[in-house]
Amino acid sequence: MKTRTAEAMAVVIVIAIIVYGIVPLLVSTSPGSMKSGNTYYIEGRIVTETESANVSVFVLDTGSGNVSVYYHGIAPSVGSYVLVKGTYRSLLFIDVFDASNVYYWLYIL
Repeated sequence: MKTRTAEAMAVVIVIAIIVYGIVPLLVSTSPGSMKSGNTYYIEGRIVTETESANVSVFVLDTGSGNVSVYYHGIAPSVGSYVLVKGTYRSLLFIDVFDASNVYYWLYIL
């Protein structure tokens, strides 16, 4: 009986780990399909970051392109995986994502 319980717990843990890594991929939107003024989720790895007076500006590598993100808060460090909620804006030749929330993610599958 203890073996079955241990096996069931192992299966539950493996499923939880997989779901955790997939969630950002399921909720995020590709930068190419975004429309200016709409709110989206995007996921990726922070490749550069600048912070000043509780404002962060960072570039997010989404796998399908880089997106500049402005966030009123302190963002995780360069190399971190994040899930970002915010409003997409296209300003002349620059695509900008104005983040309302930045969620640190341990990994993304």
